[in-house]
Amino acid sequence: MTDFEIHRHLDAHALADIRALVDTTTRIEGHAPIGEHKMAHLSVGAADWDGILAYAHSGELIGYVHLRWNPGPDDPRLAVEMVVHPAHQDEGVQAALLESTRRLVARAGGGRMFLWVHRVETPQDTLAHEMGFAIQRELAYMVRGTDGIPEPEPLPEGVTLRTYRPGEDDEAFLEVNNAAFVGHPENGAWTAEDLAERRRLDWFDPDGLFMAFRGDEPLGFHWTKWHEHEPNGGKPAHGPEGEVYVLAVHPRAQGMGLGRILLRQGMRHLATRSDHLVLYVDCASAGPVALYTSEGFETRYREVCFSDDIPPAKATSRALLRPA
Repeated sequence: MTDFEIHRHLDAHALADIRALVDTTTRIEGHAPIGEHKMAHLSVGAADWDGILAYAHSGELIGYVHLRWNPGPDDPRLAVEMVVHPAHQDEGVQAALLESTRRLVARAGGGRMFLWVHRVETPQDTLAHEMGFAIQRELAYMVRGTDGIPEPEPLPEGVTLRTYRPGEDDEAFLEVNNAAFVGHPENGAWTAEDLAERRRLDWFDPDGLFMAFRGDEPLGFHWTKWHEHEPNGGKPAHGPEGEVYVLAVHPRAQGMGLGRILLRQGMRHLATRSDHLVLYVDCASAGPVALYTSEGFETRYREVCFSDDIPPAKATSRALLRPA
């Protein structure tokens, strides 16, 4: 028997239980069940989302759905991610959580639900597809070893490369990021608080964020990341792992070869501590996919975003979930 609770505000106790569930699932499965952006919310204790929590009869938290509305009364959208303890994944908890989420969205007035499913080999073989969700977006998880990384090519005339200076370079970073990722669902329209939120995370290292300038004009950056999971049964799930976290080139600097220069600079930095490199890239972004492929990265699996249009229930309560 599984009990479900809807939390409008997640207190410290609930957040601790959720993080413990995510950490346990990550150690067992060898990969995070919730994406980095959602994990950032959990890590810093943000309060602008909702959750559906599933408890076993023993009182143990065994499942969690992360719900976050994106503003837009004319086209309400909801980002959703789910984690279920591996020992309970064959008990119908995942399907029950998704159906609970659908009912909750309907009672809140309906909207478009975007559900991320991680480490997918065949999207058509997933529970989300079986339950009628449509494939909306696919990210490729790409990997390469650290042997044979080429030297960066010479910088274009007048361009310099240096590491990020916290505070001093914030506006420059945001200018490049928001110009490079216009309309992007995760990286677009960042604010100073979004950047500050990432800087507060344990893994952030300013020496791993390389920025390109022409005079005072920011042109691009490569933000790298190291991370690893804690040991499971005495054996590490992986690590340390070097990630091409975000690679961005301002539109005014396109055609200068800066993306490849920044990519190689970051790759060589990551190779000092890791024997393999990883990245995520939108499968529909032909240019970046071609760049990474030409630099030796190969696709291992996909992260898939599914969508579902939820009609409003006959009796709705917008105050239940959706922000004003």
